[in-house]
Amino acid sequence: MANFEKFTRGDYGLFAHCERKKDENGQYITFGNQRIDPTRTHLNYNMCPEGGEQRDRLEARLSDPNVKCMSRADVVVYGSWCVTLPTHAPMEDENGNIIYEEKEVHHRDGTVTTETAPKLKEITYTDEQIKQFFELSYEFLSERYGEQNVISAYVHMDETTPHMHFLFIPIVDDKKWNEKHPDKEPRVKVCAKELMNMTEMNVFHRVLQEYMDQHSQKGLFPVLNGTTIGGNRTIAELKAKSALEEAIDATKHAEEIKEAANQSVIDANEQVRQVQSKIVNIQEAKLIAEEDTEKWLEELEKKELPVMKELKDGLTDLGVDKSDYESITGFAKALEHPVKSSNGKVYVEIPNPEKTLPVLKKVMKRLTSVIEKTKDIARKIAGHVEQTRVSIRAKLAEAQEEARRQNEERKPVQKKNDITR
Repeated sequence: MANFEKFTRGDYGLFAHCERKKDENGQYITFGNQRIDPTRTHLNYNMCPEGGEQRDRLEARLSDPNVKCMSRADVVVYGSWCVTLPTHAPMEDENGNIIYEEKEVHHRDGTVTTETAPKLKEITYTDEQIKQFFELSYEFLSERYGEQNVISAYVHMDETTPHMHFLFIPIVDDKKWNEKHPDKEPRVKVCAKELMNMTEMNVFHRVLQEYMDQHSQKGLFPVLNGTTIGGNRTIAELKAKSALEEAIDATKHAEEIKEAANQSVIDANEQVRQVQSKIVNIQEAKLIAEEDTEKWLEELEKKELPVMKELKDGLTDLGVDKSDYESITGFAKALEHPVKSSNGKVYVEIPNPEKTLPVLKKVMKRLTSVIEKTKDIARKIAGHVEQTRVSIRAKLAEAQEEARRQNEERKPVQKKNDITR
């Protein structure tokens, strides 16, 4: 019946879909797996009375000094309720009683239960009734989330089932700020987490059904038709159910962490056992490794470290003066707010490019040099480690051979003593 989705700044693909914009191939931009019938596209319309560009309305609201919005890239700046015209209604017997049937319900945790739900029948509407449904849906949503926060409300009549994309900015009162500043005008903030919480998700269909029944013929638009089993509950029940589900999930997660930790301990002990079983003379191997490593580090300090020190230069060595700092700082801030185009490409604005680009080229050239030098040192370290291992194995083999030879030499002496006795 209705589905909610969240979007961050720069994610404007749904805007293009709602407005029926076309891609580089001249095809309408879709959202999900919809199939658009171009012969019916002229029947689409926007319920939002303000109209205008959706992005302009979004940015205008966010730029309001009385609206607080975090500048992080992961902040949800707008949401979308996709409200679909009901296509089925509960069946009734000759006395007007709803007919129920047993129905399998597949839950998110993979379990399947049997629930009692109304038996459904297909329904149709007149053009006037369809228009009335979306008008009531818009009134309900704009009253619930604030008409000043509405971005658009496009009704699509050219897809499989008529539906409305209601796009809005999730705004709530900034309670903490208002409590600290009672003498100032109350402030609001963008916070989808507070507004669109679990309770809101679970009661939405029920309160929408109540609104439809109050403002039209009761039962004309069956929002609760059995497809959202468990949605018509009290808020207290929903909160308790949500808390229980969270507690169960937390317990499962804790058990998984505990099992993973126990397995890590077992694996670590097994690795230690394997290492200990392979070493014949640990003390000798340690001395050999320490001696070789000390010599190698001395050589590294003489040859490699001076080169690394030379590569570690500041901005001054790259020819950057104080007048260029503002351009570099502006570019760094631009990296935090990249712009995503409709074709999926990401762009970053470069302030004062005639000054910034030459500096960036020098920085990238120096960075490439450091990376290549680091790779070279890593290869040398890996080679040295392998040489050390080979050296240790060879010396251990020599020690074992020497021990075996000495044991062989002792055997005749032991026999001679036995004969004397």
